[in-house]
Amino acid sequence: MEFSALKIRSAGAASRLVSTIVLGVCLNWADVSTCCAQGSDSVFDQPNNFSTLPDIDGLWELPAASELLPPAVIDMDQALQVWNESQVDARSEGIVLQNELPQPMIAEPWWSVPIKDSIRPDLHALPIDLDTLFALTAAHSGRVQAVAQAPWVSQSQVEQAQAAFDPTLFSDNRFNSTSDPVENSLTTGGPPRLQDNIVGLDSGLRGQNQRGTDYRVGQRFGHKNSNSNFFSPSDQGTARLYGNLTHPLMRGRKIDVNRSLVLTAQFETQAARAEYQDALQKQLFQVADTYWSLYTERASFLQRQKHLARASEIAELLLAREGYDSSSSQVLRARATVANRFADLAQADASIRNLESRLRALINAPELTDNRNAEFLPLQSASLLPFEFAIENEVATALERRPELAELASKLAATNVRLQLARDQSKPTLNLVAEGYVAGLQGQSDIPGAFVDQFSTGRPGYAAGLVYERPVGNRAATAAVRQRQFEIAQLGHLIDEAKENVRAEVETAVRNVQAAKQAALGRQLSVDATNAEVESLKDRWQTLGNDPQLGQLQLNDLLSSQDRLLQEEQNLLQALVQYNLAILEVQRSTGVLVQFAE
Repeated sequence: MEFSALKIRSAGAASRLVSTIVLGVCLNWADVSTCCAQGSDSVFDQPNNFSTLPDIDGLWELPAASELLPPAVIDMDQALQVWNESQVDARSEGIVLQNELPQPMIAEPWWSVPIKDSIRPDLHALPIDLDTLFALTAAHSGRVQAVAQAPWVSQSQVEQAQAAFDPTLFSDNRFNSTSDPVENSLTTGGPPRLQDNIVGLDSGLRGQNQRGTDYRVGQRFGHKNSNSNFFSPSDQGTARLYGNLTHPLMRGRKIDVNRSLVLTAQFETQAARAEYQDALQKQLFQVADTYWSLYTERASFLQRQKHLARASEIAELLLAREGYDSSSSQVLRARATVANRFADLAQADASIRNLESRLRALINAPELTDNRNAEFLPLQSASLLPFEFAIENEVATALERRPELAELASKLAATNVRLQLARDQSKPTLNLVAEGYVAGLQGQSDIPGAFVDQFSTGRPGYAAGLVYERPVGNRAATAAVRQRQFEIAQLGHLIDEAKENVRAEVETAVRNVQAAKQAALGRQLSVDATNAEVESLKDRWQTLGNDPQLGQLQLNDLLSSQDRLLQEEQNLLQALVQYNLAILEVQRSTGVLVQFAE
């Protein structure tokens, strides 16, 4: 069995921005669910025998928090220059840096480490990352498997069309007994009725070759007896070896219905393959989007957990000092804040479980569905890496690799074949007809003797001629040509529209990457400033808290600043996730998220 490679590029996380996995996919469109994944750094340079999913959890190790860049404004041009210079230096020394990544532009947030730990210790924990989820999706997703059958269907149509050129064995055997009145005594030489008993056997091979020539080769045996006095010799055995062919000189010479079916079926198979690639790409993007939603909810849970801890710390302190220097209004205010934040935390846990269920439904892999209560631990964190995309380069890549453009191109090629057929069918029919034979005859029912005589007695017989035919007006064929021309023009407009849509999607995706990057940098500054404000207000409240009036105001300011800090942390989280999704969207819009390597 022949194989090609299905290369899936995972760009969801900064820690694995350019990672790749390779899945075995049957070139003859064997059931994708039976093809297992195999990790590779190159485009399918591994053997075709796969048995297990790749162990890709350790491909890239995240740096420790102490090794990350401090939360400061970084000059993008300088960072990119340093990164590019390091690449040039490494290449000059013969070092391959396929898995090397530049340092994040901002320090990884505090939640990037505890998010990989279980928040439900009583349940089984299942670490996940995008590479593994992509592999499982390609192998087990119900939607992907359903669409993967379309190329199989088209491939079967190709085989059916090609089968039209298979030769056919035939055999025609019959016994015929006649009894007819005669109008002339010379027919029988006396008897009033002509009675014949005939046994015939005709077997051979017939068919059509790929040049449009119809052929028929056969051997005919017969036995005949008659009551005619002129029938001599009696009990005749006959043999006849014959062959004939019809070759088109005008209509059907270059293309005919059978040959056009083969070509159109092949193009439809290519279109089905592009449709499968597009469906797989969309499914993978949904999986990635759900993964990052799960990451967001888990990080939000940790943020709210820390947010609750801040309020609980204040409430415990006020409760311990109640009756000394803390008023009952401050205690009640703190208790209300704790209760409110605890309610938000419960809702976050439900959202996490809902997204885990969504991932199971999208992927449908036994590794995920066998334990439906397992907790998913995201291994990839949302980070900000200094990567740039050139719009025109990405547009050129998209125009070459987008599956919907490939699908339209295949449909256009198939319609061109139908146009060629329609033009051919508008020509007159002019066929060369030729036939030849050798024959033998023996009496006394000597059929073997007649078979020998056909090669040794007499000479071969032959005939040749031309057959011409053309409908008057030829309106049906002319209308069919116009129909195909209109269909080609229609597809041309659809391709133009699709190209503009692709360009718009790519331009939007690239701009969104830049916007998300700037938003994340700004959100980091805002988090740092708000965190400093919280610490300042906390010190001020601890200093002025024993004042009945100022203490209440300072407590309100402190709790409000904590709310703002939570909001800013969530804004930063959303910005980082949007940046990683924007990079993935660039890959999807350019058509390189899923590639087939022949």
